[in-house]
Amino acid sequence: MTQSKAAYRPGAWLTDTRRGKVGQVMEHRGPRVWLRAPGGGREWEAEPGWVRPATLEERERAGVPGGSFVGTRYGTGSRRGDA
Repeated sequence: MTQSKAAYRPGAWLTDTRRGKVGQVMEHRGPRVWLRAPGGGREWEAEPGWVRPATLEERERAGVPGGSFVGTRYGTGSRRGDA
């Protein structure tokens, strides 16, 4: 898979396609992004080319509270229904 140059903001929900898990962005360290599962626990390291924004369905299935939050790149976050 090709690597993405996208920078995801801390707090964004991503799907790690390599592991099949949804995680919240904790931070970036070098070229990697660090994610944590919705229920907490140990962070894991993911390569940028293996992550993408989690869909609403994926977030709901993973138990993300308030799963309607959309927008994951810096400056693009919004809630559904906002103008």
